[in-house]
Amino acid sequence: MPEPILAGIPAGGLKETYEVKILICYLLDSVGAPLTLDQICEICTADGVVDYFTLCTAMRELEENGNLVREKEGCVLTDLGRETVENLKKALPSSLRDAIVRRGMALLARMRREKEVTAEIKPDGSGYQVICSLHEGSLTFFSMAFYAPDRVQADIIAGNFRKKAPELYQGLIHALTE
Repeated sequence: MPEPILAGIPAGGLKETYEVKILICYLLDSVGAPLTLDQICEICTADGVVDYFTLCTAMRELEENGNLVREKEGCVLTDLGRETVENLKKALPSSLRDAIVRRGMALLARMRREKEVTAEIKPDGSGYQVICSLHEGSLTFFSMAFYAPDRVQADIIAGNFRKKAPELYQGLIHALTE
């Protein structure tokens, strides 16, 4: 018989604030990059691992106790927060630790991809220009503009470019260097 759901959290999820605090510290330590409250929330509330209200309580307590600080880029661990992770990470199931780190790394990869791949839609008298670019830092690998007769088609072009930019770039380079 399946375990009951308590406060919207399925079996295996975290219900105690202290567990959530350890999880947040573990996440920040493992990804090695600042995360905003929204990003931490997206990662930790996925699949019902943590409920939103417990997460917010844990974040507030971590900040009040000096385990983390909010900087311009997002939340980062203090030395006390890193010490907490080192001493208490085994209190969380390894499957949960692994899943949270995977989600965190996937989010960072998606954010990096969103910075590297841009598709800007600009009205152009009779339709729209969709300017598609692939960047890495300040280096632009390529940039192309497409005409779309209406906003729907412009959105489709932009969305497909964002999804397929690496393959498009590889195919274009292959076609141009044959």
